[in-house]
This record gives sequence, structure tokens and C-alpha cells, in this order.
Amino acid sequence: MWFDSMRPYAPGAGKFALCLICLQIIAIALMVNATIAFALAVSVAAILIKYYKIDPEPLFLLLMHGIVSVSMLYDPITTFAFILVIVSVIFTFGDCDLPTERLVIFVISVTVPAIFGKVAASITCVLVGVAIILYRLRPLYPESLALLALGSLAITLLVNKVVATIVVFTLITILTGLYVLNKVKKRALEVAPVTTQPPPRNISSHPNGYLPLSNPTESLDLHGHSVTGAMKVLHMFLQEHEEEYRKNRSRHIRHVTIITGDTCDNKNLIRPTVENFLKINRYKYDVSTEVPGLVKVDLESHVL
Repeated sequence: MWFDSMRPYAPGAGKFALCLICLQIIAIALMVNATIAFALAVSVAAILIKYYKIDPEPLFLLLMHGIVSVSMLYDPITTFAFILVIVSVIFTFGDCDLPTERLVIFVISVTVPAIFGKVAASITCVLVGVAIILYRLRPLYPESLALLALGSLAITLLVNKVVATIVVFTLITILTGLYVLNKVKKRALEVAPVTTQPPPRNISSHPNGYLPLSNPTESLDLHGHSVTGAMKVLHMFLQEHEEEYRKNRSRHIRHVTIITGDTCDNKNLIRPTVENFLKINRYKYDVSTEVPGLVKVDLESHVL
């Protein structure tokens, strides 16, 4: 079902309430002053970056592209004047190293609206933004999507107050829809009749609640996956077992095993990415010193 692929992005009760409060505060501020609403959106985005330790570079590229592109489409003469002033100041007084990627994105953001008409330039700028998201923000975690939503809202607030209001209520609708559908799906799974029920597992036979690597249902082997594919599979695997553990702690095993592979050849990026994901999401985990590339995760540390 299409919604099964969206469930990893559906918020829980706590995050849903927090996101809803933030969006409502921005909506109220928007009724008073669009500048205040813009400042609130940027502040919430900064808090998300700090709290979840998200790499800000891709977001900076996307934000720079969005602001410059929108400014060029809205008022190219004034934008050119500001760019000229900023470049002159940097060239005269600044001694900073400008990364090639930033320079390329900046040049594209300026030249595309200047060369093409508004319609063609708008489509091209959107495609460039999508390319930045796909190639620099992968894999897309819920936190990254939340930042993209806030960034889009912030840019819209600079352009048009009415459109920004529509964006706020659209985000509230999407957020509420995901939350409600996730609750309905969970309830349907809980009341669904069980045709076959496996015999209860003997948890005491596995010290500390860990299962052996040979158990196919409680371990996840990430060999053969790309980094993006591995993180998507890992997210779904952990969410599935957290739900099972939450429903029946006495029957479901508390720990799961993730097989990432060894990093001795410095080519395996899956293991550090997995460990970073577990740290950001505050999982308790243990990296095996005996078996390279073996990570054991404690579900209890993440289950509310």
C-alpha cells in the first residue's frame, strides 16, 4: 500500500503536538507581521539543526538557491545591485575560501532567471532545488523534510503573505493527515485477526536479550545496499520491531542486531552512517568488538 512507504515520516503523538504548536504560532504571527513569522520559521529551523545535529551545508545551498532565485524573479535589478555590493565587500575586505559547489549554485541561481522568462526560469529553479535535495540531502529523514518545509515557508513569507498563509495551513493538513492515517493503520493492525501465531520465544536462552546472527527475523543484514537504501531499510526495520515491542514487551525480544560490515578498508560508509543515525535518534547500542560490523540496538531506549 502507498501509505506503508509514508509511515516512517508520520509523527508520533509528541512530535505531532509540537509541530502543530509551532505551525500555529507561525500562523498567528503571520496575522500580525510577516517579518515576525519569517523570524520564527528561521528560529525553529535553527533549533532543529542544532537538536538533531544535521549537516547545515546542503540546507545552506538550498536556502541560498531559493533566496537568490526568488529575488531574481521578483526584482532582478535590485538583486543585481545587492549582489554587486556583497561581492565587492567580500573581494575588498574578505579573505574567505568560497567552495566550488556554492559558487556553481550561486551562478546558476543568478543567470537562469536573467536569461529565461519567468515561467521557464521558475521551472528550472525548482528542478535545481529538487536536484540539490536528491543529491545532497539523501537519505531524507523526517527532520530533513521538516527543515525543507520550514525553509519553503520562510522563502514564501518573503514573497507573499497570502501564499504563505496557504502554505502554513497546507503543512498543518499534511501533518494531521499523516498522523491520523498512521493511527488508523496501527489500529487496523491491532484488531486484525491472527491466522497463525508462532510459539512464544524463549528469551532466557539468549543472554542480555540479544539474538544470534543466524536468526533472520531479528537481525538486519545491510550488505549489498547503497547508503541510501540501507538507511531506508534500517528505518523501516527499527520502526516495525519497536511497534511489536511496544505492544507486548514480555513476548518480543528487546534487542535487534544490525550487520553493517567491516570498515577496515575505509570504503564501507554504511557503518558510520548507521552509528550516526542511532546517535542522533538517541538509541542505546553496542558495537561488537568480536565480530566486525555488528551493531546491537536496544529497542527499549527508543520506545515511549
